[in-house]
Amino acid sequence: MRDMLKRIVLVIFVLLLLTAISGFFYMQKHPLEKSQSILNFSGEQKK
Repeated sequence: MRDMLKRIVLVIFVLLLLTAISGFFYMQKHPLEKSQSILNFSGEQKK
């Protein structure tokens, strides 16, 4: 039971780490000048 809990916590931690790293690289490529188009995920604004 405890091993399974450790594994679940580890998987969640790794997923959060990957999300943070990919978000960091995304922000490097797309600076905050275009914050409006980043915030609008519907795809109506494409610049």
